[in-house]
Amino acid sequence: MEALIQWWETNPLTRIFFSFDVMERAVPIIAEAFPVSVTFGLISFLIAIPWGLALAFMKMSKSRLFRWPATVFVDIVRGTPLFMQVMVIYLGIPLIPEYQEFVRANPFLKEPFLFGVDYTVYMRGLFVLSLNSSAYMAEIFRAGIQSIHKGQMEAARSLGMTIPKAMIFVIIPQTVRRLLPTMMNEFILLFKDTALLAAVGINEITQRARQFAAVEFNMSAYVVAAVFYLLLTIPLGRVVAVLEERLERSEGGRSVGRPKREST
Repeated sequence: MEALIQWWETNPLTRIFFSFDVMERAVPIIAEAFPVSVTFGLISFLIAIPWGLALAFMKMSKSRLFRWPATVFVDIVRGTPLFMQVMVIYLGIPLIPEYQEFVRANPFLKEPFLFGVDYTVYMRGLFVLSLNSSAYMAEIFRAGIQSIHKGQMEAARSLGMTIPKAMIFVIIPQTVRRLLPTMMNEFILLFKDTALLAAVGINEITQRARQFAAVEFNMSAYVVAAVFYLLLTIPLGRVVAVLEERLERSEGGRSVGRPKREST
């Protein structure tokens, strides 16, 4: 066994990418960043839900005043890489004079938060991710709402409900039930997209792995980082599969059309 371990640690391929010694030392360092990535993904997702729902209603509006701005926003966000959005928005926000005045008026925002980084860094990261996800959530909600038979709205209206009440108590609950698997898929993709925040120095999983790999001149830390991503994505993926199966059974074997998102 010792001979096998020695061969494994001296072989050029396994030593650079799968070194047990490096991975063992990388685990506690990368584990510290795991809650950061989960927090970014979860909070951004929760913020994106109401934003996306509002954009969906704007896109379905009969008024061009609401429909056109929402359509332009969704098309631009979905049509450009998230990495570019991170670089432009994240790095551009501090250049806005109003933002500078806001930070100066609230000095606590510059105090260290996680890993010695101030609050403003995390605020900008959350803003970029939630902004991007809201565009995809808008299309998810729009497709879901339009998939509900118009007879549901007519029945609610016949009971004396106003259109807003019918939406809140009849249409939206059915929409969320149908779209729950798709929304969970969106969260999985958003959680993986937090890796792009490493480009601006936020100490999430990928950034910590990159720092460790740069010190050790070894790629094994990235393997550890991949395992941490899989710890969340694989179980959630199984849950999504179960929910989709139950949804198809409840829909009489018909698959409900839901927009897919490509990971960026």
